[in-house]
Amino acid sequence: MNDRPVVELIDEVLSRDEIELPVFNQVVQELQQAVSQENFGLDDISAIIRKDQTLASQVLKVANSAFYAGLQPAKTIQSASTRLGAKTIINVVTMVTQKQLYRSKVKQFGPIIQSLWIHALSTATASRWLCFHMGLRHIAEESFLAGLLHDIGKLLIFRAIEELLTTQTDFKKLSLNLVEEIVIALHASQGERLMRRLNIPEIYCEVAGRHHDPEVKGDNIILNVVRLANLTCHKLGLGPKKDPEVMLSTTPEALNLMAKDILLAELQVELEDQVAALPV
Repeated sequence: MNDRPVVELIDEVLSRDEIELPVFNQVVQELQQAVSQENFGLDDISAIIRKDQTLASQVLKVANSAFYAGLQPAKTIQSASTRLGAKTIINVVTMVTQKQLYRSKVKQFGPIIQSLWIHALSTATASRWLCFHMGLRHIAEESFLAGLLHDIGKLLIFRAIEELLTTQTDFKKLSLNLVEEIVIALHASQGERLMRRLNIPEIYCEVAGRHHDPEVKGDNIILNVVRLANLTCHKLGLGPKKDPEVMLSTTPEALNLMAKDILLAELQVELEDQVAALPV
């Protein structure tokens, strides 16, 4: 029997940096590299996505969903890229590939992992919506991606626990309540650590690491947007946590962004429909 604390064992697994959890898969990395070139074109983006026909079909499905739909359906990756633009099409690909990570070999973790995906997608959607309705359209896509990735540390910790279940007999007796406590306690620091190890851009590392800080300054707009979106999802129960009593308009995030009651009420009404419009 192992008498070491559960948190210590989990931290040891995570500290080895051996868990494979690609925040951006190979296709997304290729897309980001292509967009970083001065002479990139939408043809380059389309060619990269078309290499994976399954991914291409999923991207088209999302591009034609009510969330992104234009007046005419996009029948090709080229037309979808033209309509959405480079940043948005990269976000769509990231979203589609991220969904594939939210799976578990442990049956009892299945519903929890699925609720984490719902929360990630909902926070991303709420972040984008806030930007579009607060004169922050220029950071809408970055905010969407920051919202999508803000809780990546939770998924990482579940991977560590899954690994320990195969080597530590006592872990089979681990209660879901204890698992939840550990995930809540460690996910921000471990998520930021993972993203820094993978050289993810600084803004996404900051959001992952600081979205639960007791205080938040007003100068980091994307962090404030994602934190407010995160709280909105908690209020609505979009994910594993539900906190209907939270008063969104009085939170530091809302005050920093000058988000009024009427705007936040509209967000709550629209959010669930927006998420439902994303067929992923």
